[in-house]
Amino acid sequence: GVGIAVTQLCQTVQDVTVFGTASASKHETISQGGVTHPIDYRTKDYVTEIRKISPKGVDIVLDPLGGSDSQKGFSLLKPLGMLIVFGAANCVTGQKKNLLAMAKTWYNQLTLNTLKLMQTNKAISGFHLGYIHDEGLFEKTLVKLLELYQQGKIKPRIDSCYHFEEVAEAMKRMHDRQNIGKIILLPEPKKSEEKPKSNAEAAENAEKNEAAVSEKKEEPAEEVEAEKD
Repeated sequence: GVGIAVTQLCQTVQDVTVFGTASASKHETISQGGVTHPIDYRTKDYVTEIRKISPKGVDIVLDPLGGSDSQKGFSLLKPLGMLIVFGAANCVTGQKKNLLAMAKTWYNQLTLNTLKLMQTNKAISGFHLGYIHDEGLFEKTLVKLLELYQQGKIKPRIDSCYHFEEVAEAMKRMHDRQNIGKIILLPEPKKSEEKPKSNAEAAENAEKNEAAVSEKKEEPAEEVEAEKD
């Protein structure tokens, strides 16, 4: 879900090249979404593959993995490039955190000092949404994202929808990395004959709900339609 969102935002930048790591089964989908060069991280070394295409490296690396992958990401940066770390997924090897994996990730984490950053002409940044308390920053960012949404430049991809009582199935789908996009939890009770909706069905229902809300607000709906045309 984050990768798809990032790819859509990258499309708002001119002449951008996007490298994306994903299992082979997801390559067609992410390519259609804007990933220039999909790489199967399970069968290939993504550092080697990126170097083949871009020997000088890349300008920005988004790292949700941590550990040794942070070191790889840092090594791929061009001069004045930036590594942004926003996760530590390498701590999870199955459906829950693994103490050995956490220790290994901690041991292999990227260690730098200000002198090293200066000598390499690179930068590193961290991001954790839960520790941002600036309401003004939230509002400013949300307004910008809504503008891009109304312009049709970004649109959340819904993988599937599950009711609250199906949360175990939803979590299993996510942990097995079967989802492409977001998994939605529905608060209303599940009907006995109803089955989990996925992919096109979920997206279609979401669009119907969005259209129903828009019909209640005539003026904003007209503005959105005009921009789409």
